[in-house]
Amino acid sequence: MAKTDALKRLGGGRWETRDGRFQIEPQSGTWVIVDTTQTNEFGLPLVRGPFPSLTAAKEAIETAREEGPVTSPLAERIGEAAKPEPQREPVAAGRGDRKVAADTQDTELEEPEEPAPEPQWLRGLKPLSRQRARDLIAKLESLGFDDAEAIARSEVADGEPAIVRAAIRRQIEQATKGKRSVDSAVDAVVEVLVSGEDDELDVGWGLVDQRSRPIDRLE
Repeated sequence: MAKTDALKRLGGGRWETRDGRFQIEPQSGTWVIVDTTQTNEFGLPLVRGPFPSLTAAKEAIETAREEGPVTSPLAERIGEAAKPEPQREPVAAGRGDRKVAADTQDTELEEPEEPAPEPQWLRGLKPLSRQRARDLIAKLESLGFDDAEAIARSEVADGEPAIVRAAIRRQIEQATKGKRSVDSAVDAVVEVLVSGEDDELDVGWGLVDQRSRPIDRLE
């Protein structure tokens, strides 16, 4: 994502691009994008989605920037409705005709799709823990973690140090990428282990021996 599309947190699980054009909001386990520069046929900000993850919503923002203005599929229908209809000869309608017209009107109404419910483990948490898990999922997804929900569940619901595990694994993968020798890869891993922190995830760790003495270097 370009720098102009870097997300900043608004609170309540909501995110916004740096230029303020797009906002990402949670919606019953999914995500939607609000385009503040475009409106729908009712004059309201254009909403895109839903998307299954925050990462998918971010990718949709990149696509939206490359596309032109979106025309609502209802705009054409509204324009046609505004055209005057040709006059017709009045026809007496019987009771059967009124029933057919009512049935036709009912078939044109489409039931809105129900958003996917939140997972059972998340609904079973206490309010503060549930909000913490939601915020953690949003943060992990914004950093590109594909298993954000699993990490949050392990950390919040199961009480495991899942965020630190994920941080160490991610930093090792980044540090060893492109290394052409075993020695350089090992040095990169050692540096990650003794660094003891991940600024983006705001977590830290430390190496100690069996007597709890800290290990600040590996030589």
